[in-house]
Amino acid sequence: MTILHLLILFCVGSFGLWMAIPVGLAYGFNPYVIAITISLGSATGTTLVYIFGSRVKRYVMSKRGERYLGRSKAKMHRYLNKYGVIGLGLLLPGIFGPILGMAIGITIVRATNRLLIWSLIGNVIWSVLLSGIGALGITIF
Repeated sequence: MTILHLLILFCVGSFGLWMAIPVGLAYGFNPYVIAITISLGSATGTTLVYIFGSRVKRYVMSKRGERYLGRSKAKMHRYLNKYGVIGLGLLLPGIFGPILGMAIGITIVRATNRLLIWSLIGNVIWSVLLSGIGALGITIF
C-alpha cells in the first residue's frame, strides 16, 4: 500500500464510485481503506462541483439558454417531484457518479445547500455499500 496507490484510488473515486471499487480491490486494499478513500475522493469532487457549479450553470444558461437542457431537465424534474432533494442526493452519486450527479442536481434543484449535504451522505453510503459488496464478492469466489 503506497501513497501513490491511495492517491490514484482517491482520484478515481472522485470521478466514479463504480470504477473505484475494482481499482482498490486490484491494489489489494482493505475494504475499509477503500471505503474511506473513495468517500473522501467523492466528497472532494462533489464539493468542487458545488463551489464552481453555479458559475458554470450561469455561463451555460447565458450562452445556450433554457432549451439547451431540454428533455433531460424535464425528466429530472419528474424525479425531483417524486423523490425530493433527499432522494436525489442519495441516488445521484450512485447512479451517475459524484461529479456528474452533483452537476445534474445543481441544474434542477434550487436548495443546493441541502443537495450538497445529502449528496455527501449519499457518497458515503454508496462507498461503504459498494466496498462491502466488492469485498464480499472477492471472499466468496
